[in-house]
Amino acid sequence: MSRNAMKNEENFREPSEFERRVMQRLLTVPFPGKDEIATQLNGVQVRTIDDEGSLELHPPRAARVAVAEKLIPVEAQASDEDGVYVHFLLYAREGFVNELEIYKDDGTPIKQMPKPDALEVIVLPK
Repeated sequence: MSRNAMKNEENFREPSEFERRVMQRLLTVPFPGKDEIATQLNGVQVRTIDDEGSLELHPPRAARVAVAEKLIPVEAQASDEDGVYVHFLLYAREGFVNELEIYKDDGTPIKQMPKPDALEVIVLPK
C-alpha cells in the first residue's frame, strides 16, 4: 500500500452518534437501493470534508447499489434556528455511497444543527 493510500485511510473514522442518527433517519422511507445502502452505511467509515460537516463515506465493499454514474437517492431537510433550511444529501457513485453533503440554503453558517428526528426525509424522483 502506498504512503498516500495509508494516510487517506487513517483520516477515516467511525461516524459520530449524530452522524449515525442522520444516516439512520435517511433510511426511514422506502426508495430504490435502500437495502443495499443500509448495508453499506452499517459499516461505513467517514471523513469530514467541509465546515458544515459534510462527509466523505467509505463503505465496506458489500452489496452494490444499482445506480449509473452519480445519484442522490434520498435527502432530508429541516430548518436552522433562523428558519433557513439545512439539507442532508446522500450520494452514491458506481454502486457505493460516497458522500453525505450538508449545506444551508443561503450559504450562511449553520447556527444550530437540526436534530435527526426533526429531519423531513425526501425521496427524489428519477
